[in-house]
Amino acid sequence: MENLSKSYTTGIFKKQQFKAVDDVTFTIAPGETLGLVGESGCGKSTLARAILRLITPSKGRVFFKGRDVAAAGTRELNKIRGKMQIIFQHPETALNPRLRIYDSITEPMRIQNVVSDRAEERERVSALLEQVGLYEEHLTRYPHELSGGQIQRVVLARILSLHPEFIVADEPTSMLDVSVQAQVLNIFKEIQQKYDISYLFISHDLEVVRWMSDCMAVMYKGRIVEIGPTEDVYQNPQHPYTTLLVDAFTSFNNGREETTEVAVMSREIEPGGCRYAPFCSAASAACDEVPELKEVTRGHYAACRHV
Repeated sequence: MENLSKSYTTGIFKKQQFKAVDDVTFTIAPGETLGLVGESGCGKSTLARAILRLITPSKGRVFFKGRDVAAAGTRELNKIRGKMQIIFQHPETALNPRLRIYDSITEPMRIQNVVSDRAEERERVSALLEQVGLYEEHLTRYPHELSGGQIQRVVLARILSLHPEFIVADEPTSMLDVSVQAQVLNIFKEIQQKYDISYLFISHDLEVVRWMSDCMAVMYKGRIVEIGPTEDVYQNPQHPYTTLLVDAFTSFNNGREETTEVAVMSREIEPGGCRYAPFCSAASAACDEVPELKEVTRGHYAACRHV
């Protein structure tokens, strides 16, 4: 991703531009998982959809194996789509409620001409069921007859039918029970190791991201404020917002009810400056300018004037 941005126009009479994603740049290597964390409304899902061109980016470029996804025509984009897939937070919305599970899994294979005949199709479906932990009896059911965890497995099987190389997982386990979460996450890990798939893993749960990811990126109001190896970011956060997130999550997990104090500045920060400055106790006049990501330690970057 290179300088990726997505803007929306708000207002009826006095129109204004709102940047949901603002100048985001990062790279995901083959077989690597990048965990993306941040509060609700910070632009994580918008970024995910812009990467896959489910929505059109306002600016920037996305490269997949050397091909510019953002500039691809319809024919080229259709070829790329099979290799770039997404799992939504509410997986049931990805399934047609009138189709049985067998038809839901085979539909993308038929569209992309992955199999040559029905016998090969049936064999492929059986192999997919085994990979995701489902049984033949599930194939004749409709989505409403399955549990949340089973639906998530169906969606994963459907995605794997196209042999993807990059998967965006947008809060894939947030709607599941803790025990089912662990099972689904283990399936993600096994599939990645077997097929060398890259993940962009979006979650609010820092512990899940820490376990799943090789690298972690922290997003705040549309911008990446910190990115680096997961343990470096978690154990040694450099940006004040990352520190706040880690402290709050650690306190919650340890059963403490303490709250982290957030400073509110009396003066206004210049438009275009650091977006976190109004809530940062270390903010100064230097924060009136947009901070760029700079390397703190090897591979660990933070966008803060005081780092």
